[in-house]
Parts: sequence; structure tokens; C-alpha cells
Amino acid sequence: MRKKLFLLLILACFSMVVQAQDLPDFSATLKVDSAFARALPAEEADMVASLFRDDPVDVVSRSLDGLWFEVRRPGRLTNLGWVFNDLLEWDFKPEELPLGDLSTGVLGPNPLTEAPAFGAYLLEGLALRQSPSRFSPLIINIPPLVTIPVLERNQDGSWLHVNYLGYDGWVIGYATRKPDVMAIPEAVGLPPLQTATVIIVPVEIQQAQIDRLRVFITEKRDIAVILESFWWDVFRGAVKPCEPPAAVLAYDYNVQDVQELPELGRLVPRVTDAIDYLNDSIDPINHCGVLSPDVVGDARDDAINAKIILNAELERLAGVEEIVQSRR
Repeated sequence: MRKKLFLLLILACFSMVVQAQDLPDFSATLKVDSAFARALPAEEADMVASLFRDDPVDVVSRSLDGLWFEVRRPGRLTNLGWVFNDLLEWDFKPEELPLGDLSTGVLGPNPLTEAPAFGAYLLEGLALRQSPSRFSPLIINIPPLVTIPVLERNQDGSWLHVNYLGYDGWVIGYATRKPDVMAIPEAVGLPPLQTATVIIVPVEIQQAQIDRLRVFITEKRDIAVILESFWWDVFRGAVKPCEPPAAVLAYDYNVQDVQELPELGRLVPRVTDAIDYLNDSIDPINHCGVLSPDVVGDARDDAINAKIILNAELERLAGVEEIVQSRR
């Protein structure tokens, strides 16, 4: 019987150790020469204790904005007071601390009446809005690197209902560090989530856009090849007639075209670069007469650059066509 009790005691102690290891470590040390712990999380609050460099403390709660920590000395059961968190060396997530003060620093008209179970740390400054929408009226801008109480979430957790120093509203969730967002209670009575309008473009329309661009690029690439040969001949001393081709116009496309083939948005700008090179290569032919070797060399290089770019865009266009045709 005594052996059994001893074994049970060992198991109980082991369980306590495992549970303690699972708890977050909210320990800190003072990183300045000395500081006061204060009765409330505010600079003007009464000084209640002194701390000195490297003094260890246990952090037991956070203030409304998370910038003050309530601390106690290790092994003590009574709290020492509040210390501004920038005076401490710490390595934990302040949003996991319980909220220890509901009134100090309140500025807005809606102070909390009880401490919410969740908090969020702001990775950047965010707009506090009246409802979970980017178009909702602005209440106040919240600075970065603060921890704010979280009351609720919207349907998919992309917006959080929070209270910042008595200002009640919504912040977008992407720039906050928070716990499992779906564990936060969902707000009731919200309008349905807005969904993006999806436009399905038939493959035939996309292929027509591809064919039109291919014809344009091929024609301009052929001009570049002719100009390259022309300027090589001039560079080697040949006398050529001054019969310049017409200036090359940019590819004509609009928003509707991009909606039908979004890849135009990344293909056409590079094609436009090639058109600029082509026109630079054509321009010296308009000045009939003797040209310096530098001018001739530059015109030749412009034609070569145009040809290289246009050939590359033809290859990219072939890749786009392969993807489009795979959707059939």
C-alpha cells in the first residue's frame, strides 16, 4: 500500500511538472539601471517599489494597450506594481497575458466593463472602423506595436471587433498577431461577406487575343531583323537608300482586352520597350546623309535589342497559349 501511494505521488508530481512546462513563460528582467513600479499603468501613477538592472520579475497581466506590464517578484504571491514594458527585457507574446486593468488610459466613450479573453498585437498601425469594411467610417487610427482587447470576429476572421482605450470598432485582421482566430466568438447580425465577382472568359476569346498579339509581335520582329541587317551593311561601309519604314505604333489594347486576357498586363509593357528600340533604330534613316560610326552602331544595337525582346515575348506568349488551351 505504501509503495502504491509513493508511485501515485511520483506520477502526480510528474503531471504537475508537465503542466508547468506547458504554461507560457512570462518572465522578464529590468534592462535599465533602475525603474519604479507604479500603482497603475501610467507614468503619473504613484511609485510603489523600485527595481534595479537585471532584477527578475514575473509578468502577470497587461494594460489596455499592452504597453505596461503588471509584475511580481519570483516566488511571491503579491503583485509589485506596473512597469513600462520598454524598460524590461522580455520574450513572450503580450497578447497572451490577461488584461489586468480596464480603466487607466481610457479615452473613448465605450470603456470595457469586463476583460475579454482574447487580445491581438498590432504589427502595424491600423484604422479602427465602425463596421468590418474598408469603406466604413474611420473612428481613430491605432498606432503599431500595441496589444488591444479582442471582443469578436467576423464570419471568416478577416476583421476583428476590438476596443482600443474605450474606442469600440473593427480592425482588419491581416496585420495583427492573434491566437487561433476561429476560437474568437463570431459577432451576430453581420451582413453576408462580400464576394469578388468572377468573370469566366471563353477560351476562344482569349485565343483571339493571343493571335492578335502574336501577329503584331511577329510583324515588328521582322522589321527589327531587317533593320539589323540594314545597319550591319552600313556599319561595314555599304551605301544604302534613305527609305525609312514608318514609325512603329504601340500595341493598341484597353481595359476590356486585359479582362479577357490578363497576361496582356505583363506582356505588352515589354513589347512597348521593344517598340521604343525599333523607333530609335528607324530615326537615323530619316536624317539622310553621312552618319558617324557611333550613330550607326547604336541604331544597329537598338534593332538587335528589339529583336531579342520580341522573340522572348513570342516564347512567353506561346506559354500563355499552352495554359489557355489546357482549359478546354
